[in-house]
Amino acid sequence: MFIISVLYYLLSLTLVPYFGFLAVVTAAALTQWFRRERLVVTSEVPSRFVLVIPAHNEEANIAATVASCRAMDYNRRDFRVVVIADNCDDATAKAAKDAGAEVLERVDHERRSKGFALEYFFDQLESKGQGGTYDAVVVIDADTVVAPDLLSRFDEALAQGADWIQSYYSVSNPDRSWRTRLLTYAFSLFNGVWLLGQDLLGLSVGFRGNGMCFSAKGLARVPWKAYGLVEDQEFSWMLRVAGERVRFIADTGVFGEMVSRGKAAVSQRRRWEQGRNALVGRFFRPIITSSRLSYFSKALALIDLTFPPMMRLATLLLMAVSIHPLASIFSGLERTSVNLVPVHLVMALTFVAYALSPFLSIGLPWKYLKSLSAVPYYVAWKFFATFRARTGSWVRTQRESVTNQGSI
Repeated sequence: MFIISVLYYLLSLTLVPYFGFLAVVTAAALTQWFRRERLVVTSEVPSRFVLVIPAHNEEANIAATVASCRAMDYNRRDFRVVVIADNCDDATAKAAKDAGAEVLERVDHERRSKGFALEYFFDQLESKGQGGTYDAVVVIDADTVVAPDLLSRFDEALAQGADWIQSYYSVSNPDRSWRTRLLTYAFSLFNGVWLLGQDLLGLSVGFRGNGMCFSAKGLARVPWKAYGLVEDQEFSWMLRVAGERVRFIADTGVFGEMVSRGKAAVSQRRRWEQGRNALVGRFFRPIITSSRLSYFSKALALIDLTFPPMMRLATLLLMAVSIHPLASIFSGLERTSVNLVPVHLVMALTFVAYALSPFLSIGLPWKYLKSLSAVPYYVAWKFFATFRARTGSWVRTQRESVTNQGSI
């Protein structure tokens, strides 16, 4: 029984930093519930934006996305909408031009990813001498509806000194299926509470790929050089290692289409999981050796970098609390069980608080609480989706407008 007790102590001890971090982040996010006013600081001269939309075979969606961007409540003279028609073999470029966007067509079958497309865009700006014609670049996915005040809120953040900004990113088709409803809830945690809590604690948050804003000054210090399966998070960690801070805006955002079923959903989930796992191997050592981070900042960054997915964290917690029913069977585990009760109780309460926090901190409608009933099915689906062959390169996720035709 001694060895079993030691294993339970070690498992519980391993979970302490993650649940401690989760508790602090959740508590910080929940303070938003009590905030009624926000400080508004605007620049005397409005910021000039370039909205860039990387698009690969997005003929069916690009016009609506361009129209949404052009309809924002911001002076039309102060922003441009540019679509990168990246390795397209459909009418994406024409549809984007007809909708009123500028279009850059890129053909490079060897360097295929959103990261390479964005690098091409930045190179084109510099080669055409347009580096001084904008104050910030905003990255929008090609299947997105943007909030009307997005640029106004980015302008306020830039005026306050932010160089890197992430807006709230949620789902445009939340009630399409059980999966999109559950993703809406999951996004409210991962793209909402998690980022809000870290921002209020003064930490740098992670980019989420859609609704990102980079100032020209920031890009001059740290140019875009991210090409992996999750290029947004890759760039976030590059910035963090360099001592930069990414800010988060919770009260405006972008809303992207999520696939609800079929092979596209499996492909999307597999890419996310494998991309996140690759980040740990790449950035663990650079964080430790960074001269821009304090020891405390390094410790928090490592916890954040290695933080397990919530379903895995919940599974590990269930494994840890299994000591208590076992103690009623094996008397040799009673003392271990008693000692671990307070630890496991705090962890369980932290998990519950985090699960409920988006309804209080970012205003997620309570109806999405019912989505939790689909979690067991989702866990099984995710296991089989990520268990298959690895994805070694970027593969475009098929949009709902395409996958719904003939899908099961």
